[in-house]
Amino acid sequence: MPKFGVMINLAPYEQMARHVSLAESSGLDSIWMPDHLVVEDYLGLCPEAWSTLSALAIGTQKVSLGTSVTDPYRRHPAVLAHTVATVNMISRGRAVLGLGAGEAMNVEPFGIPWDRRLARMKETIEVMRKLWEGGMVDYQGEIFRLSKAFIQVPSTQKRSPRIYVAANSPKTRSLVGVYGDGWLAEMMSPERYTNDIKDVKNAARVAGRDIADIDVTCVVTTGISGDYDSAKKAAVRKAKRRFLWWPKQLETYGYHVMGEFDWNSLVIDKDTANRIEEHLSDVPDEPCEKVTIFGTAEDCIDKIEKYGKSGVNSFEFEIETPYEESLEIIQKKIIPYFKEQG
Repeated sequence: MPKFGVMINLAPYEQMARHVSLAESSGLDSIWMPDHLVVEDYLGLCPEAWSTLSALAIGTQKVSLGTSVTDPYRRHPAVLAHTVATVNMISRGRAVLGLGAGEAMNVEPFGIPWDRRLARMKETIEVMRKLWEGGMVDYQGEIFRLSKAFIQVPSTQKRSPRIYVAANSPKTRSLVGVYGDGWLAEMMSPERYTNDIKDVKNAARVAGRDIADIDVTCVVTTGISGDYDSAKKAAVRKAKRRFLWWPKQLETYGYHVMGEFDWNSLVIDKDTANRIEEHLSDVPDEPCEKVTIFGTAEDCIDKIEKYGKSGVNSFEFEIETPYEESLEIIQKKIIPYFKEQG
């Protein structure tokens, strides 16, 4: 049976805590949270991710708690290892680090270097894993150097915190195969998974690993409702925003948009959200429908099964329809269906 999780929308803490509690009681397996310094809307709310997850851990018992995703630039890998290990301790072994290439909006305005991205991701993972093993660590990398370094957070489980690598390019997918406990990918159709998972499998095989040991997680914009049309409209609208933010990903589906809002260069100002809104119509519906899950429970089950056939075994739903209604459908119709299917 696939595992199901949900991205919690950024909101006042009390609302997030209520949504997390509802997600756990609905039978979901994981909770995810963005790790940003800022969001696209200048008037939006953006609390620090790991502090929030630490607090959310207190009110939950079973769900894993992860970021989707943290970058390797804003925190030294020793500091990040210390932070994640602490949340892992508080949650009794439920912390998951989603690690990705990062966005300009979170680093450039603050003067934070984000060069040598692939090397930073690789070395960040290596340093954290060594520190989590315990003992003194010596490490000589291209970027990071440690001598007799260690952290003092006791282990609360047999395994260290899990690392899920966000990857949508051949090089980052190779990192997944070598280092990842999981693979996070977004704006992906089932057909793209069928093709791109080959990079992960090949890298894993060379590293002496098996794809079965890697949790292939689909991060997917989702609209779930008894009203098909409203669910589709909500999901497609959010996907249009995502493709404006990620024009190179849209190009893989044969479409082009301007690069003004590309995450590699986008820095937020007071009217960014309004300008994005004005350009949503630049993105056609067709590719958005390919990379989203939407409709009634039956429609969503059909799309989930298509993803499953392409190699996906977990889902991180980014829900765009009313939250409580959507979770009720997941709890009463979608999860029971897959339990029956085994």
